[in-house]
Amino acid sequence: MTSEEIKISKSLENGIEFSCQMCGDCCRGFNEGEVYLYKDDILRLAKFLNIEGEEGLKKFAEKYVKVINDSFFWKEPGATRGKTYKFKTLGFAFTGGDEHCHFLDEKNRCTVHNARPFQCRCFPFWKMMVTSRKKVIEYSKKCPGLQASLKGKGRYYDPQEIQKWANAEYEMEKKYFLKIKGKNFDILKVYPFLPKKKLKEVK
Repeated sequence: MTSEEIKISKSLENGIEFSCQMCGDCCRGFNEGEVYLYKDDILRLAKFLNIEGEEGLKKFAEKYVKVINDSFFWKEPGATRGKTYKFKTLGFAFTGGDEHCHFLDEKNRCTVHNARPFQCRCFPFWKMMVTSRKKVIEYSKKCPGLQASLKGKGRYYDPQEIQKWANAEYEMEKKYFLKIKGKNFDILKVYPFLPKKKLKEVK
């Protein structure tokens, strides 16, 4: 698949209204999935938090990062068939009994909003959602913003903007996949600041 092949569902062909209601649920990992982190996300957050140098990144990773399992379908140029690769990537290490983000305050406000990860910025226009109305309906059961969206309430996003977000997500995933593939799927060679003990914590 390429970003050009990502097709948004017919339900989004006329765009969609969406505004975050700040419920904080997608800022909690408990039964809600993972928040993926890529190099640009980490460097942006580190800069925002005034974290500098390799030692600073190690401390950042120690407190805020975990290693998670991931997969990516890839077809080599010229190949007739592709395959799904499995590998390690990084995500936010949540905290507390409800597994909330370290940067979520008691009023469900993001304290690093201007430097938040791409996945947070992109919601709800993740590729898996914009290509499937079923996924949008599924997520709307727990997302007040999407519940309002289905009723036509929120900021309007046109189809081109939705497509742009989905394409950007795919390209970010592909960039990381090709990077780690080139390193024989050794995540420590991609992120040398990552503490080795983090690999032992993978579920």
